[in-house]
Amino acid sequence: MRRRITTAIVGVTAFVLLALGIPLAIIAERQLLDSEVVELQATAAEALTEIAVPLDSNELADIANEADPPPPFAVYGLDGTLVFGLGPEIAEPAVEAALRGESSSSTDGLIIVATPITDQNETVVGALRLSESLSGAQSRARRAWLVMAGAGAAALAIAWLIGSRIAKGLSRPVIELAALATRIGNGGLIDTHQPVGIGEIDLLGTALVESSHRVSESLTRERRFSADVSHQLRTPLTGLRLKLEAAATNEQNQTLALAALDDLDRIDGTVAHLLAFARDAVPPSSTSSLQAAAISARHRFDHRAAATERTLQLTGTVTDHVQASANSIEQILDVLLDNAFDHGHGQITMTLRSIAGGAAIDISDDGVLPDNADEEFLFRRGHGHNNGIGLALARSLAEAEGGRLLLVRRQPTTFSLVLLSAS
Repeated sequence: MRRRITTAIVGVTAFVLLALGIPLAIIAERQLLDSEVVELQATAAEALTEIAVPLDSNELADIANEADPPPPFAVYGLDGTLVFGLGPEIAEPAVEAALRGESSSSTDGLIIVATPITDQNETVVGALRLSESLSGAQSRARRAWLVMAGAGAAALAIAWLIGSRIAKGLSRPVIELAALATRIGNGGLIDTHQPVGIGEIDLLGTALVESSHRVSESLTRERRFSADVSHQLRTPLTGLRLKLEAAATNEQNQTLALAALDDLDRIDGTVAHLLAFARDAVPPSSTSSLQAAAISARHRFDHRAAATERTLQLTGTVTDHVQASANSIEQILDVLLDNAFDHGHGQITMTLRSIAGGAAIDISDDGVLPDNADEEFLFRRGHGHNNGIGLALARSLAEAEGGRLLLVRRQPTTFSLVLLSAS
């Protein structure tokens, strides 16, 4: 954050310097050239006072050889021919303009000033041409550019110092807020936040303190609820187990009692597994048979299929074991089959298949999911029927075991549980 703030301030400063400096440098160079032209025009005006009419090359030579002569000059006649001095043999555009009675100048390659020479009647009889190299003006322009560049570098250094100070002042409270947010994530409680004088950051700090209290209270209620449910369920389940074990001694009720005891074992295992999952205390994945889990799930739902006049079919074979606990697989299959009975239509098919590196089971029915039913939305906790707990819990269990739970087809609706091979 500090680097980004400092870079932004220095970058804006550099942009402003470039946006203003480049045009200013061009204007400065242009003004220096204009200054050189004005000085040369003044020199030409002084030289005109020494030139007599009519033009005589000998007199012009005497002027050039004086003790304090004017700068090198050239004189042209009305026909544009060179009368005296160093210059083009044929009059150039600036000289031609002077012969028409107009003072003219040019900075193309050289600084050239051309002035008309007139007699007492103000009649143009020739033209005076003075020239000067651009090196002097360019040297002055370069010095001006160096001064401007130095000032720009100093401005960037000052901007960097200011940016560093501002970045430090802004990043420190943000880092402190990040530490406070981490404490909230770890279940800690934030008592207070010291204001730093920045309205937005102080507002965020206050919000974090309030959120910390709400999260802490919510976690306390959730943990208390989980512990209470676990404790309160185990007591009646234990009592029911004792009664069913007593009923199992009666031959007439033995089959029903044994089946009920199996259900109680599953309920007890489910409570223990979900409680461990909620506390992030699930042990490393064990290995189990996906085939056996599928057969057990089909037996559990056979009575429901008969009651709803629907067909539940199991196809395919998987011989290898997978890396997942039997309890997790059973709970995932229960969620998928329960959804198929509640929300699907027609025949329900469980298909076992081996894949590279593992095994999968597909559960499909004759239902159809609309195209606008987003897969992530279906697996989001809090969505749809029964607060959307089933599919969200099933996917969480699958991922905790290193597998995946996917929606693989919309028509017919098909979910696939993919697990890694144990070998």
